[in-house]
Amino acid sequence: MTTPTHHMLRTAVDVSQLRALSSTQGRFIAAILCFVIFTVAKIAPNRPLVQDNDKLEPDAEAVQSFSDRANCQIVYVLGVEGTSHHGVTPILETLARQQIDPATDSPYDVSYSNEHLRAALFGFHKETRTIDNESMVRQTIRKICPHNGQKHVIMEDASFPCGTDDDPRSYRIHRQWWWKQSTMEQIAMSDTALNHPTNLDLFYKAFSPYADIKFVVLHRPFIETIASRAEYDAIVKQHSVVIRGFMLLIRRFLDSHPVDNYTGNRLWTLICVEKIGNKYYGEDEERMNSSRQRMLSHLVDFFGWSRAECTDCFLKWKESRKNHLENLGKENVAMLIEHARKLGGIWPPQVENPLEEQKCSL
Repeated sequence: MTTPTHHMLRTAVDVSQLRALSSTQGRFIAAILCFVIFTVAKIAPNRPLVQDNDKLEPDAEAVQSFSDRANCQIVYVLGVEGTSHHGVTPILETLARQQIDPATDSPYDVSYSNEHLRAALFGFHKETRTIDNESMVRQTIRKICPHNGQKHVIMEDASFPCGTDDDPRSYRIHRQWWWKQSTMEQIAMSDTALNHPTNLDLFYKAFSPYADIKFVVLHRPFIETIASRAEYDAIVKQHSVVIRGFMLLIRRFLDSHPVDNYTGNRLWTLICVEKIGNKYYGEDEERMNSSRQRMLSHLVDFFGWSRAECTDCFLKWKESRKNHLENLGKENVAMLIEHARKLGGIWPPQVENPLEEQKCSL
């Protein structure tokens, strides 16, 4: 293959021209040309595309072009601790894996808890660059959504907050001990909470030019939510404060991002976890299945997918058998009822024209 370097080697040194010069001139010019040719031949073939990692230039291999944004979809299952992430996300993953891309007639490439996305979002694997570092964003997109014409769906469901204050994972910002001694407003306004486990505003702003981002917001009745992870913040009262702080933080994000900046479609939707569970419907299995199917159809429409029938979607669903009221005790239950009242108008968030399955009870 002819390269610019080969062309230079052929044309830069014309022996007949050197012979036309005096012996002294010829030797001088030949030496200069040999130095230049040696330098170019050594460097040019191995010159990296990117020399400054913070100034990554866009190119066809390194960055997903805007026209291919629809082939890269990030689904974030968003909710506070205790809202059944590990029950809901497998439903969505199963639903995604049965989809067929009409453009290629091939299944979607589905990834759950992708290590590259987690490194970018949370700082895992000792990723020290900020979430909006442009080179990191583009490199992450290249990893999670390779430019191969296939539809990629990447799912993430880390809760807010996530982990413990001494968690060994390399979060950029860990859970903070002082949150337990604060108010929900102080938590929601703090830089530490706004960046734990990731900064939602910066995540959307940095990744949305290259990926179609969708948030599925989870709501579970407040007392059940607190009871399921009450030990995470030592005592029930402190855990309630922390969780309410993050409910307020998430609600403010949702209110400021109702639609996607690029398509104008809804950026987020809501799942009332109690209305996809068995317990809510008692012995009425037919009603439960109908409600679940309506929710699946809504999600398929929300994601822009095509196949809503999914007989296997709830195979991994496990109903909680805990008696939360009994476990908490009367005094804590009375306190949490009062805390729940303070969430009026804040949580749960409201969607336009909700399904019956999206009318959540606090």
